[in-house]
Amino acid sequence: MGEPHVVSALREKRAEISGVIVELERRIALHRAGLVHLDATLRLFIPDLEPESIPPKKPPAARSHYFATGELARRCLDALRVAEGRVVAAEEIAVAALRDKGLDPEDRKTRSDFIQRVLNTLTTLKGKGTVEKVGHGLGARWRLPAEPADHAAWARCQ
Repeated sequence: MGEPHVVSALREKRAEISGVIVELERRIALHRAGLVHLDATLRLFIPDLEPESIPPKKPPAARSHYFATGELARRCLDALRVAEGRVVAAEEIAVAALRDKGLDPEDRKTRSDFIQRVLNTLTTLKGKGTVEKVGHGLGARWRLPAEPADHAAWARCQ
């Protein structure tokens, strides 16, 4: 058999994981019941509607306690303005933010989280025409467009 402390730790971990699964299944059951009621209500107003045809919506990402609302978008735009037309990697912006926040840029988990948040923000700004993406994959870089597509959106970001 195994060492008693190893077996005890494995049993404890299994109990923890199975407890999480039980709680998630309970929450799923509640959401499924709510969905059934919503579908029935929709059918009252639109009898020929197939509720399954409504695509599911991805839940919003968890907010970061490191950044205030809109702070990361401002940081990205400021970094691109300072670059004066030079292309900038998302990692550069993330590392600068880590340093500004007094965090260790060598902490892989936090660095990865910051990079992903910067990429998500830049992608959102790209969709608004506020920034341009140059390249693909790990080599992708970002810059401000020579002429913003939507002057009103550009002005809001200033």
